[in-house]
Amino acid sequence: MSTDSPRTNLSAPADLSTPGFLSSSTSVLMSKATNLFAEIFETAMQPFGLKSKDFIVLTAIDAMGPQSQQQLARSHGIDRTTMVSVVDGLERLGLVRRSRDPGDRRKYAIALTGEGQSLLRHKLGPAMLGALDDFLTPLNPDEREQFNRMLWCLVYERDGARGDRRN
Repeated sequence: MSTDSPRTNLSAPADLSTPGFLSSSTSVLMSKATNLFAEIFETAMQPFGLKSKDFIVLTAIDAMGPQSQQQLARSHGIDRTTMVSVVDGLERLGLVRRSRDPGDRRKYAIALTGEGQSLLRHKLGPAMLGALDDFLTPLNPDEREQFNRMLWCLVYERDGARGDRRN
């Protein structure tokens, strides 16, 4: 079964760093797409003096409530020492605060401050959506929806859980 898409026949820009047979490889294209979005997203975060990892931590705390640095690092694949640096930076900016975890006094829970929550919801969230829109510009609305459904399947519907949705 071919993994080529209808767009495979479109001429891609020459990439001298990738051999021709790999330039249309699914894994290479996914990697390049990830790198492109990361670059667009980092640029969107720069005006706020933040990085993508800062945004990830802020959104995780907003969605799940106060968490320990270890929980944040583990659930988002961020190295523990990097997480310390991220939380330190966010704390210096007044976006998060550390307090003793009531469930385990040996740990600190990281929580959003009012300023952190406001920045996330009113500035960072819209900036991230703008970056995503910039990244997805080549796709029309139907293609964007289809792309999202396919990514969902790849990430969350493993081990035959797709059922009869294959077409």
